[in-house]
Amino acid sequence: MAYQDGPRPAKQMFDITALNIVCAECGTPITQLPFEPTLKDDGTYGKLYCYECNKKRMADKPKRSFGGNGGGFGGGRRDRY
Repeated sequence: MAYQDGPRPAKQMFDITALNIVCAECGTPITQLPFEPTLKDDGTYGKLYCYECNKKRMADKPKRSFGGNGGGFGGGRRDRY
């Protein structure tokens, strides 16, 4: 089956309610994530964002270009090596 045939499967969500994690930007409690967070060396889970704040952060982030001057696979300037 080709990638574009039919609907995409639903992303698995992990219930993290028991971890009492709040959004690093707005302070809203986070109850689900599409990944299972792991503790860092400093004993925290790092900066995690709620769905709305993460969506806003992604919209504000510059888009990556995979063509043109040096981007993507294989092409680009060789004088940098």
